[in-house]
Amino acid sequence: MSTLPRDFLVRCAQAMPKKIAFHEGDKSITWFELNQRANQFARVLQSQGIKKGDVVAVLAHEHIEVYEHYHACLKLGAPRAGINWRFSPKEINYVVEDANIRVILVQQNCLELMGDLVEQFQQQGRVIIGFGGEHSLPLDYETLMAEHKGLQPELPALTEDDLVALSYTSGTTGSPKGVMLSQRGLREAMVHTVLNIGLKHDDVWFAPTSSAWITFVLVSMNCVNGMQSILPNGDFEPHQFLSFVNRFKVTATIMVPLIMRRLIEIMEDEGIKLPSLRLITYGSSPATPQLIRKAAEVFNCDLAQLYGATEATGGWITIMQPEDTRRGLADEPHLLKSCGRAFLHFDIEIRDEHGDLCETKTVGEIWLRSDALMLGYLGLPQQTAETLQKGWLQTNDMGCLDEEGFLYLTDRKNNLIITGSANVFPSMVENVLDEHPQIKEVAVVGVPHPEWDEAVVAVVIPQHVDSFDVDEIIAFSKTKMAKFEVPKAIVLVDDLPKGLTGKVLKKEIQGMFKDGRLSVHWELPAD
Repeated sequence: MSTLPRDFLVRCAQAMPKKIAFHEGDKSITWFELNQRANQFARVLQSQGIKKGDVVAVLAHEHIEVYEHYHACLKLGAPRAGINWRFSPKEINYVVEDANIRVILVQQNCLELMGDLVEQFQQQGRVIIGFGGEHSLPLDYETLMAEHKGLQPELPALTEDDLVALSYTSGTTGSPKGVMLSQRGLREAMVHTVLNIGLKHDDVWFAPTSSAWITFVLVSMNCVNGMQSILPNGDFEPHQFLSFVNRFKVTATIMVPLIMRRLIEIMEDEGIKLPSLRLITYGSSPATPQLIRKAAEVFNCDLAQLYGATEATGGWITIMQPEDTRRGLADEPHLLKSCGRAFLHFDIEIRDEHGDLCETKTVGEIWLRSDALMLGYLGLPQQTAETLQKGWLQTNDMGCLDEEGFLYLTDRKNNLIITGSANVFPSMVENVLDEHPQIKEVAVVGVPHPEWDEAVVAVVIPQHVDSFDVDEIIAFSKTKMAKFEVPKAIVLVDDLPKGLTGKVLKKEIQGMFKDGRLSVHWELPAD
């Protein structure tokens, strides 16, 4: 018998029934209670006609009910879909229709985001259940739960190849894509992430992220080893995060570089310490060496960088282990530019544009092979075929491997800047510029140029706009990078557009140059 994701909760409830599974502010739930509540909601879903294969969604902020919903879906083999509360009504409608969602659990404060869609979905025969306060929906979560208290669901037979969840992309490059995840992939991702990060049953884990996308895996993988997880009681807020870390004596957490920067500022300004933390993992977008050095100083705990992908059930694909980070901080600074070595359930290859293997330290596209890979994109057979090649996943990420197996990300393939005949990877320029004390944040993009086709442009949030010296930044760049990598222009902004995970949205920045919200006036040499 193969273990499936739904088995982990049952075993936690049996082995440690009184141990807290989730803390959420002043609320908490034990493993026994979580299993009972998941059983109840599974029965609720069955009373609404839900069976194996029917997609059940949730539109909510981060609360215990989200994970009761999640485990109920696992029990029934009903693929779970998160709906991003940042989506527009148009995007919400697209996801619901694309996945043919049968039931949606909606938090009361998210109902207004749906607008007229509530009535539309109800007319289509979709079931909408409200929770978390007064709402106008005919079906209420706690009322239904009370009606099915103590009842056990009828569990269908499941296989490793069955669809377990749909994780929708952000939709920044068109309509959101539904990434189809398998039972096998979810199990592999959860187990190996816990093992490779080195999380223990007595850890207190805090992943202050959104379950609307693939990081629901990070939050819920506490069922693999029975550790406690902390929920942000809604959404991430820096001061509350710091308070919860100390209140619940959090030992391990994960964050994106954007959050890391903000927390460092607050901790230094307010003299806050986090003595319980032993490990910070971070990822989603590369952290610059300067940020890593600052984080080591301020947080004073182990640091481990992760690299993942939704198409790999989140990943996580590589890890820069704390001992390797310490090497980088000591006398091997090049390691701080790496995202680490492969988790042992992944094969990684670097291939050129023809699909042939690249030599060590040669940049190419990152290809992955693992049992954690997605089944494909829902309803998109051509894009699936282009991305999955004979058991391998083409990531669209560019990078190289060194002799020790460390992976160095350069950038997304479609972010590559071709200026004249030279290739420039924006992240490599960003790493250099981030070292300059006048720069708070920076994003490098390619902008159309009348002579070079594209030119390297740095879009910068300055530390102090009044004293910012463009000529000094250019001079600094010329001492640190190749001539063709030096920005042809620097544009100052108050903010950079970012997605849900804190990644800078470079396509949006390029769009701002196209529609005139940002501009560069090129000075061309005289004929």
